[in-house]
Amino acid sequence: MNQKIPSLRLVVAMTSETAFLEVNGVPSVIRAIEGLRVFWPSLPLTIVVSPEFSSATFTLMQEHRVSHEMLLCNPSDSWELQQALLADSSHCEGVIIHDASRPLTHPELLVRLLAAFQTGVDAVRPSIAFTETLKIVKPDGVIRETLDRTSVKHISSPEIIRTSAFATSTRHSNDEIAGWFVPLKKGSRLEHVEGAPEGLRINSEAERDLLESFLHWKQLNV
Repeated sequence: MNQKIPSLRLVVAMTSETAFLEVNGVPSVIRAIEGLRVFWPSLPLTIVVSPEFSSATFTLMQEHRVSHEMLLCNPSDSWELQQALLADSSHCEGVIIHDASRPLTHPELLVRLLAAFQTGVDAVRPSIAFTETLKIVKPDGVIRETLDRTSVKHISSPEIIRTSAFATSTRHSNDEIAGWFVPLKKGSRLEHVEGAPEGLRINSEAERDLLESFLHWKQLNV
């Protein structure tokens, strides 16, 4: 018997101006959308953007002929994003939320995410083991503590979240799971799958340049 394909909606969140930065001539958000479209070519697409960047985002989508719906809210405010998505995606079984400042998404990662979601979990996202040394430093420069790196993960996106798992309590109620794109109900079944190293977030032009160097090196070694 064929497994039922869940009804999903693609959501790309413009969480930073770095989403407009070009990576090898292509804006980060466009690369992010193209990466998702390789695996989900026909799902409806929603761009979530704050009002201050809505005009530039709309123009960019027109230039690249990206069919989309636009939601205006602060995508970095989990409760505001939750309210916007509840009103717009309640008919969907789940939403796939991706950070527009993460331009590279490996298709195999999307396979792992969807496979995990189809097992019945309420929310799933990528993570990578943390290998660097983390230290807590006092204001005077004295090291107070070295953190156990096994307790820390690099968290990435996309996140696939079941709409029925969206928290229904009010902001600051302490009755929800925080740390995801939207607050989740207590007791939600959560899972992390192995992430991909190229799924890093662009936080500055310097990090964009580093990502371009990575892509150049990868092309030379194909």
